[in-house]
Amino acid sequence: MQGTAGEGVKWSSRAAFILAAIGSAVGLGNLWRFPYVAGENGGGAFVVFYVICVVLIGLPVLVAELFIGRRGGLSAVGSVVKIAKAEGRSPLWALQSWFGMIGAFIILTFYSVIAGWVLAYVVMIGADLVSAIASDGLGGLKAGAFAGQTKAEVSAKLTELLSDPTRMIIYHGIFIAGTVAIVARGIKGGIEQAVTILMPAFFVLLIILFGFALVEGDAPKGIDFLLGVRLDDLWAGVKNGSVISAALGQAFFSIGLGSALMATYGAYMTSDQDLPKASGVIALTDTAVGVIAGLAIFPIVFAMGLDAGGGPTLMFQTLPLAFYGMPGGGVFGLLFFLLAFFAAITSSIALLETSTKWVDEQSKGDHRFKAAAIIGLVIFAIGVVNALSQVPTVGANGEDQTTFWNTWQPLGGMALFEGMVLLDFLSATTDIILPVAGFITALFAGWVVSTSTAREAIGFKSEVWFQRWRFLIRYVCPVGIFIVIVYSTIIAPMIG
Repeated sequence: MQGTAGEGVKWSSRAAFILAAIGSAVGLGNLWRFPYVAGENGGGAFVVFYVICVVLIGLPVLVAELFIGRRGGLSAVGSVVKIAKAEGRSPLWALQSWFGMIGAFIILTFYSVIAGWVLAYVVMIGADLVSAIASDGLGGLKAGAFAGQTKAEVSAKLTELLSDPTRMIIYHGIFIAGTVAIVARGIKGGIEQAVTILMPAFFVLLIILFGFALVEGDAPKGIDFLLGVRLDDLWAGVKNGSVISAALGQAFFSIGLGSALMATYGAYMTSDQDLPKASGVIALTDTAVGVIAGLAIFPIVFAMGLDAGGGPTLMFQTLPLAFYGMPGGGVFGLLFFLLAFFAAITSSIALLETSTKWVDEQSKGDHRFKAAAIIGLVIFAIGVVNALSQVPTVGANGEDQTTFWNTWQPLGGMALFEGMVLLDFLSATTDIILPVAGFITALFAGWVVSTSTAREAIGFKSEVWFQRWRFLIRYVCPVGIFIVIVYSTIIAPMIG
């Protein structure tokens, strides 16, 4: 078993790091959040605005997190402490990494539950497809998803899943077990091997689904929804602040910033790797995946006369209905949920690695397997409660399913968390924790780390580019992230 307590463990190749970093950034949000947010807030105009936010906010913070990790060579917490001490500053600056590591831990407690839903749909659609092939031979490949069932039955699949906590918990447990198994094997024996298989498969499936959507879906309407320039929608959102917050927040969260992921993965970077270039590739790919995913999803949705939506409803209700009504929907529905599973697992291993590396580092020995297993068990236990909180109070057949867990609102008396059960509360909490961590990261990289240290650690090939980064991380990034924090915690709850 490969430990990580030392500083000698590195990615075996530049490609391995890029795939792992992209895998950590690309997640379920790229499939269900970015395309919908873009479409609802001005389409192509929002995408341009979002790209500007990525360049001015996301990319500089990404560079900062990676250079902190590579310079320190330890866990996210350990790296900040090491750099701060070298600069003669307080180790309390590691608060940023503590926030990030705790945020990553919390995210995985509910992310794994939702990923379990994805796994459940893989099994459901896969089993239905096998049955169709068994009865109709190869002709079964032309059937829609959930062939032989009614539209109402397909629409009720999510409610049925959520109404069966045992089933949810089993899939949640399987997903966590798989995540632990990968992380426990270390960087080269586990994470590298996983991402070098899963990420290429992810991109192949994405291109296949994109092609299918353009051929079989309503491509013009889908393209117009996502990329058509609607300045009126953009301006309406700009006036109430929602577009600015959405673009800044998406640029921040989509790349996985503030959660200690990139600092953790950065610790395994070799000194000769071009850090600025790698950062650009990660940010560009993450954005491209969101756009292509939207072009693979919305033409299918619109072709079936369904309304565009975001979040779990899009993935677990709207899309299954779309695949249900399309020839070959069984095959392509299965491919879509496999795509979503690959996105989820590559993100989850990064989320688990942040705390596993820190615990392994504190043990000063080769205890990675034990660290990953114990953390995984705690995450599983909290995830069980998260799953119970998602059981509908009214079942698919109208029966009462009210329990303590699906009605308990931890801080429901506060406007910010009003009406939120545990899973939603934890999700909202991380929406606050991670920007705070990113804000402190920008201050640390811009004002605490000396100019000479930052210049050497990053390795910009041009002094001009270094000075541009220095300006952005010092002045632009803190202001942009502060806007996200204020809007999400104060303004949004006030305006509802």
